[in-house]
Order: sequence, then structure tokens, then C-alpha cells
Amino acid sequence: MKPNSSIRLRDLWRAHAVGWSFSYLLGAITLVCTVLLLAFSGWFISAAALAGVAAIQAGSFNYLRPGAVIRFFAIFRTAGRYAERLQSHHTVLSLLKTLRLQSFRQLSQQSSLQLSLLVRPGSADLLQRLIADLDLLDQFPLKVLLPWGWAALAGFGYLLALWLLAPAALPGAALILLLLLLIWPLLLVRLGIRLARQEVQAQSARREHLLNALQLLTTLLMFGRWPASSQLLQQQDLQIEQQQRKLQYLMLGAQAGSQMLLLAGLISIGINAMPLLLDPSLSADQQLHPAVLVALLLGWLGLAEIIAPLSQLQSALGYSLAARDRLNQLMLAQDTASHTRLIPLPAAPEHGTEPICSLQLHALQPGFLQPLSGLPLLELQFQPGDCVLLHAPSGAGKSCLLLTLAGDLAPHSGTVTINDQPLSQIDPSSQHQLIGLLAQRPQLFQLTIAAELRLAKPTASDAELLEVLELTGLTPWLQKQQTGLATLLGEYGVGLSGGELRRFALARLLLLKTPILLLDEPFAGLDQHNADQLLSRVAHWQRHGILIIASHQQLQHPAFNRHWRLTD
Repeated sequence: MKPNSSIRLRDLWRAHAVGWSFSYLLGAITLVCTVLLLAFSGWFISAAALAGVAAIQAGSFNYLRPGAVIRFFAIFRTAGRYAERLQSHHTVLSLLKTLRLQSFRQLSQQSSLQLSLLVRPGSADLLQRLIADLDLLDQFPLKVLLPWGWAALAGFGYLLALWLLAPAALPGAALILLLLLLIWPLLLVRLGIRLARQEVQAQSARREHLLNALQLLTTLLMFGRWPASSQLLQQQDLQIEQQQRKLQYLMLGAQAGSQMLLLAGLISIGINAMPLLLDPSLSADQQLHPAVLVALLLGWLGLAEIIAPLSQLQSALGYSLAARDRLNQLMLAQDTASHTRLIPLPAAPEHGTEPICSLQLHALQPGFLQPLSGLPLLELQFQPGDCVLLHAPSGAGKSCLLLTLAGDLAPHSGTVTINDQPLSQIDPSSQHQLIGLLAQRPQLFQLTIAAELRLAKPTASDAELLEVLELTGLTPWLQKQQTGLATLLGEYGVGLSGGELRRFALARLLLLKTPILLLDEPFAGLDQHNADQLLSRVAHWQRHGILIIASHQQLQHPAFNRHWRLTD
């Protein structure tokens, strides 16, 4: 599958064509053995009954060879069924892996402004598309293509047998199979797709409401709103149950129609083949042996097992189409502004090829769903060398503002520009090279110290890692680790204090050497002395760029050459 293309159902087969083809071959062997087992068993029983006990005792009827053939078909049917299940399971897992890699790859290439939509309230459904909807896509090859392909192959093989053994029954059987495999499913497919789409939408709405309700559970209980929320969940459950019941009725209707057509085909074959059995004017070669007729009739009944899964074709196709559309809506959503190439910028004196950047705010009004209250429109400009203290009362919007400046949150109005280029029009990869943000709650993974730091700069040497750890005051902590840089960190930074966690995340961020550095409460958990030392070192590190620090501490530190107070 192409990494940057929309998801197409036919690509679900093409992406793993070898695996699916092998599954189809194993399934075909299984189903052919199933039909032949039933047909041959019927022939053997009928032939043995017609031959009589005397013929068997006289040795003129060999019952050992047919018995061996029956066991052969039974063994291959069982072995083929298990092999097909294993191969299909393996291919499904490979397909899901491919889809997830493609989805996350495309998400990583979208802008931070677009990705910020995923953390807005009401976005639980968007996040769940990467899980629930991806799992629905495997129904197209597994419950649509494979069953229909097996049924078509078995039907063609049966018609071939009729043409050789009972040509008179061929037209009626061919017409019935055409109805079973093509016309009857097409008559129901539009209704099945509509009902399946409605169920997917209902499931999506319920999932979104449930996740949001769980996030706000304490608040809902405190204000007595949980009963109303719970009642809405029950109504959504009832709606989903009704949709599922409709799909079940459709499936039962499809099965009933298929059974009626199979019965009609059985009668047609019997009626058309009967003259070949009873007509005395036919020669012995032209007459149809009764045991062969029984085998043909039982073989037709064996097709019922192969055609039965086609009753799920409509709903499976509907689920896959709904999942495809929802995932494409998520994956292919683009920023309204087109990405433009960043103009080459002059290099800083001591930072080699790192660009010199100026940051401008034009009538900026940050906000999360609604503008921050009490703030005027921000009209400011920052130049290289600015070390800015951003201070305001708790809850005034410092974190929201820093997220907006970093491009992780779309502004409510106004623009942020870098060297007079709108931030929304800069390619996301360039944004990350220009702006570094340390959030209040940094994330760490269960990796070694070296591997965690190299997430920012994979080519960083051990000397560079030690440099940033020294800069953030973590050298004493590192010296206590028996395996040094090879020490495995706990998941989410377990084992680190709050101050150590922030400083470690800051060390990782400093490896990027971005010309614009935004730090949100980096001194939390540090005493006054260590905070002063850390601020001095970071200010010196960022002396050729822009440093903006949101903090309640260090208000009078000489490193700051600008003070920015949010409130009036």
C-alpha cells in the first residue's frame, strides 16, 4: 500500500496478495474436499446398496478403495480447514500491522495544528478510528472476497461435473447458481451497506460519549449529572441493539432466500436428471447410474455449506466501506493553508547552520475552543537574544499560549509568524526544527537513558548526551546509575522525581538546538539555588536564539532581558 495514499478496499488484498492467495488456495482445497466427501459418500452408500451383500461377499464390489478415498477427503478437509484458518489469521495480523503503520505514518506527516484537533473535547471518536475502524477493514478480504471466491470456484466445479455427467440438468443449475452468487447478493447489498454504516455511526457516537463521560466521571457525579449521562448511554445501547437486530434480520432473510434457491436447484437437478435414469431408449453409456445421481444431489447439498457465509457479505462490505471512509477522512484531512517551503535563513555565528529566527504575534488571541478571557489581542515581536519571562496568575493561559506559539494548538484568531512567514504555512518537519516546547507534563518511554535522549537527535554522540545532562544538572544523578547511559528508565519516568523528570525532558529538548525555545514551568520541583543555576546555563545555551519561559519563580533573575505579563 502506498504510504501517502487513501485507503482503498482493493488494496487490502493487493498489500498481502501472496498471503491471501495462499489462504484462498487452502480454503478451496478444504471446500472441494467437503463437497467431494459428501458426494462420494453418497455414491458409495448408494452403490453398495444396489450391489447388495452378495456382490460384496463375492468380491465383485471393491469397498476398500472407496473407503480409502473417503478417508482421504476427510483428512484433507480437516487439515485444510486448520491450515486455512492459521494462514488467514497470519495474513489478517500482517494486514492490520500494515494499516496501522500507514495510518500513523500519515498522521506524523500532518501539521501540528491538524493533530491538535485530536486532543480537543469531542475527539474521542477520532482517536478510536485508529483502533476500531482499522479492525473492521479486514472484513472485506476475509468475509467478502474469500467466501465469494470459494463459492464461485465450487459452483463452477459443480457445473463442470454436471456437464460431464448430466448435461440436461446444467441450464437449470447454472441459472440457480447465478441467482445465488450474483443476483441475490446484489439485491441485498445496498440495504446491508446502509444498515452497517448506521451501526458504525451509532457505535462511534456511543464510544465518544462513553469516553468523554468517563473522563468527566468525578465532575458528573459531583454535580448530579451522571444519571442523565447514563440514561443517554442506555438510549445509545438500545439504538445499537436495534441496528444489530435489523442486520440480523437481513442476514436471516439472505439465508432463507439462499436456502429456497438451493431447494429449487435440488428439485431442478432431480427433475432434469431423472430422464437419464429412467429412459429405456438410452444406451447403457448414456444412462445415468442411480448412485451417480445421488452423488450429484448430495454434492449440491454440499454447496450449501460454501454458500452460507455469503449471507454476511452485505454487512461485512458495509462495515468495511464505513471504516474506509472514516479513516480516509481522518488520514487525508489537510490544513486549510497549504504548506510552503521555509526560506533559507542566515546561520548564527556559533551555531553553524542553525537559522536565526524572529517571532511575531499579529493580533493573536489564543484559546481552547473559545478565546482566553481577559486577554487583549497580542501584538508582539521577539528577536534573537531575547530571554523572556512569561508570568501571569495560575489559570491565566500561559500553557495555552505556549502551545499556540509552538504550533500545537490553533489560535482562536490572529497569526503567529516566524521571519514573517505564517506558522501554519510552514512544513511540520521544519516547525520542529525551529521551535522546541517543554510541556508541564513531559512524556518519557521505557527506554535506556541514551535511547530516550536520542529520540530528539538519533545521531547524537555520547559526548553530546553527557553535555546536555551536565547542562541540566543531572550528572550527579547519572553517576548514581550503575550502567550509566545504558540504564533502563521506568515507563512514564517512574523512578525520577518531578524535578528530575522535567530536567531530563529539557536535556532531550536541548539536543534539538532549536532557535526558538519555549519552556513551561521548567523549575517546578527545584530549590532556589538549583533553579538559578539551571536558568543561567539554559540562557547561555540559547543566547543566539529566543528563550521564553513561563514560570512563577525567578522573577528577578538577571538572565531575563524582557518581562511579559499576560494580564493587563
